[in-house]
Amino acid sequence: TIDVSTLNRQFLFRPHHIQKPKSTTAAEATREINPELQVEAHLHKVCPATENIYNDSFYSTMNIVVTALDNVEARRYVDSRCVSNQRPLLDSGTMGTKGHTEIIVPNLTESYNSHRDPPEEEIPFCTLKSFPSVIEHTIQWARDKFESAFVHKPSMYNAFWQMHPSAEAVLHRMQAGESLEGSFQVIKLLSRRPSHWEQCIAAARLKFEKYFKRKGQQLLHSFPLETRLKDGSLFWQSPKRPPTPIEFDLKDPLHFSFIISTARLFADIYNISYSVKDLSEEAVSKILSGVKIPEYRPSEKCIETDESAKKPDQLKMPLSSEEEREAITQLEQAITSNKTTPDGLHMSSLQFEKDDDNNGHIDFVTSASSLRARMYSIEPADRLKTKRIAGKIIPAIATATAAVAGMVALELIKVVGGYGLESFKNCFFNLAIPVVVLTEPATVKHTLIRNNIFFSIWDCWTIFGHEDFTLSDFMSAVREKYGIEPSMVVHGVKMLYVPVMPGHSKRLKLTMQKLIKPLAGRRYVDLTVSFAPESDGDEDLPGPPVRYHFSPDGKAP
Repeated sequence: TIDVSTLNRQFLFRPHHIQKPKSTTAAEATREINPELQVEAHLHKVCPATENIYNDSFYSTMNIVVTALDNVEARRYVDSRCVSNQRPLLDSGTMGTKGHTEIIVPNLTESYNSHRDPPEEEIPFCTLKSFPSVIEHTIQWARDKFESAFVHKPSMYNAFWQMHPSAEAVLHRMQAGESLEGSFQVIKLLSRRPSHWEQCIAAARLKFEKYFKRKGQQLLHSFPLETRLKDGSLFWQSPKRPPTPIEFDLKDPLHFSFIISTARLFADIYNISYSVKDLSEEAVSKILSGVKIPEYRPSEKCIETDESAKKPDQLKMPLSSEEEREAITQLEQAITSNKTTPDGLHMSSLQFEKDDDNNGHIDFVTSASSLRARMYSIEPADRLKTKRIAGKIIPAIATATAAVAGMVALELIKVVGGYGLESFKNCFFNLAIPVVVLTEPATVKHTLIRNNIFFSIWDCWTIFGHEDFTLSDFMSAVREKYGIEPSMVVHGVKMLYVPVMPGHSKRLKLTMQKLIKPLAGRRYVDLTVSFAPESDGDEDLPGPPVRYHFSPDGKAP
């Protein structure tokens, strides 16, 4: 939606448009400028979850795709869809007085994904976890907590139960001593799963206790204020700030905001309904009066202080025998108490959305960040600054936006006019200097597989199958059509055929439909296929994606 920070970036929105959707408002504003313009506004996000809407048929109606995206992930996704559907793409962006445009044309230029920007400098893990010193640290910490609790954990939970047929089957395998990746974390989520709003409030209260009191107490237990390093200097000296554990007070607006926003997010991922009345201080106070806070007991676990250390992957950490026994007991209890219904084995994963003021996302990050800042005596940030940092909003001015729009329009005319590669220009400018640099787009590279067989990023080989088409048939079809022997076939992250893998030779007799298990309505899948090298001992050779159609006419099976 449109907010105040959007107004100075462009010419279509006015103060009375605040809180309205950007797409429909922009469509109305452009029609007022030119009533003959045909504009169709959409309110859906363009992402993998909406590929049933923005499918191949949708892209096939496009002559050209023009984007105005604000993050790399979205750019990479749209670029991949344009490459897959052989559609030209005009990408652009601004940052303050700077701007750029990039033109991508099928079979002529490289794509956006052909180059990689250097990774952003990350805040050290130990700084985020235990030793923040500036407000950016606490905002990133709160943002990470959102991702972990409301995005990553629900996604991991759903993926686990999609891989395993039932809770009983998982219990049987664990009782037999089998180690299942992610089982400990998933079973913990299942055993603690709230079923009504009061439990969401209680969970939020326990999170407050953990984040803003217990963590501080534990740090001061591990590193008392008088702690000294080996050289005799104090441990708690700049930039390290000692924490001050916070006592919960519902009358404090910041405490109340954290409880409400966190409980709402728990309700969202667990599909629990609540009313406006449930959000009142009186209703929340009544629930909290019955919440028991466990007594704090110091832990002797090691706290990371090395700034070069990376965050450990919890899923890959080995479990102790005690943790395995605890997980088995919790799963037995969940099955007995009927928690393992289809609804109980599903969570709703959220996507962080900074522009919706009603979803509680920015409320959570602002309150959590401000409380952590208070805990470490750091000057807090208001909601707008928090939103800008957490949402990675880049400062922008309307003149840079107008310049980019003009440069994109010039390249748009060239594409529609059917001009050659030598006519296209990428652009970078900085209006503050001022400087404008025009460069020719990088020519598409052609990679040799072998025997004068080349491919580029724009190539996609196709094989049409049928209901009884086996993996062996597929490999034979590729060899006969393209003159090269496949040696490995992969679908996404699933290895369909790798000769050295035990049991994979038996898969050659299985049908492609049985191996891939396509979703309803899916007409084809893109497979990654490697090819046999010319000499034994050499690495397998890369090739273009091979699009396998499930039926001879290309329709869904």
